[in-house]
Amino acid sequence: MHVPMRETQRAAIWSSVPGAGPAVAVLGAGSWGTALAAASRRAGLPTRLWSRRPDVAHAICTAGCNPRHLPGIMLPAGLQASDDLQWALRGADLVLYAVPSSALRELATLAAGKLPGHALAVATCKGVEAGSGALMTEVLRQQCAAGQPVGVLAGASFADEVARGQPTCLTLAMAEAPAGAAALAQQLATAWRAAGIELESCADEIGVQVAGALKNAVAIACGMASAQGLGENARATIVGRGLADMRRLLLALGGRSDSLFYSSGVADLFLTASSSHSRNTRLGLRLGAGARAVAQGARGGAAPAAEEELAEGALASHALLALERRLHVVLQVPRAVRQVLGGHSTPALALGQLLGGRAEPAEAAQRAGHGSPLRPPGHEPAALRLAGAAWAQRLAQ
Repeated sequence: MHVPMRETQRAAIWSSVPGAGPAVAVLGAGSWGTALAAASRRAGLPTRLWSRRPDVAHAICTAGCNPRHLPGIMLPAGLQASDDLQWALRGADLVLYAVPSSALRELATLAAGKLPGHALAVATCKGVEAGSGALMTEVLRQQCAAGQPVGVLAGASFADEVARGQPTCLTLAMAEAPAGAAALAQQLATAWRAAGIELESCADEIGVQVAGALKNAVAIACGMASAQGLGENARATIVGRGLADMRRLLLALGGRSDSLFYSSGVADLFLTASSSHSRNTRLGLRLGAGARAVAQGARGGAAPAAEEELAEGALASHALLALERRLHVVLQVPRAVRQVLGGHSTPALALGQLLGGRAEPAEAAQRAGHGSPLRPPGHEPAALRLAGAAWAQRLAQ
């Protein structure tokens, strides 16, 4: 079912601002996709938004809002949406894939035959693919036509603030930027500035994506720590452990540690792990308070409808295991989150092991083929297990 719209009306959307800049197609009408589409339209760019749900597309077209994902926020005039993927992609210069990481391959496959050859395909989701451990740009390159320009967009951003036009800095990373893609990125940066978005350019796709994949796991762990009453010092330690995990993994994958200083790195880690506005932090708060139903939903079962967007960090924590095994590295924060979600540990014990363990320097993790052998849950050194038990006993008092 398509949202009723004549082809002449559709064509008018692209030409409503002559010479305004690149035509933008946003695939995915969740909170983040809708926010990016709103920003692009507010910046004067011709913008089309694709939604898998016809009812969401209809609400955006008729009521000018997305009541399911961004309730109470009015979207800019002229933003149109449809569940017609071919219509959304027709004539697009920039295509933003704004779906969860677990759905990217399916969507990229559906869009591949309809994607204009010159269009810059950009993943805006954070995580790694379950099973394969592939980064999001790797998924796009595998599914798009050979030679298709590909990039990733990330940064310290809450969707509702972007939708409202509040100041935000994002990072666009492209390992290989043909002249056309580089020029398009510059045009996008100029246009988005009018919508409150400052766009940084980065060549390290790996570093940007590793930070994005890990920061949600850190937020879950920080949320659990808050729910357990561990205090701000403990949360700061968790953030430090998470930053060490990021550096360890990106170096093992061939990234550059200085990419952590873009908005997509330390800034996004701070934002996500320090605010209860973060969905992943709220998930951690509920897990730390003993919400077992949330853990079941995060592992892939039926989660409550109101929490269905909360599982990105949980999914990433599990998906990262493929990379840990392949690269022989240990990521301390995702391991702690996995133990709780998998029912192998309580929040108190998992956090106790995380806080009581010694941070492993990234340099040591690169020795002997990028790290020491991965220890499965339950096979940590005795001293680490005792430290976790001590913390759990302290919390129970």
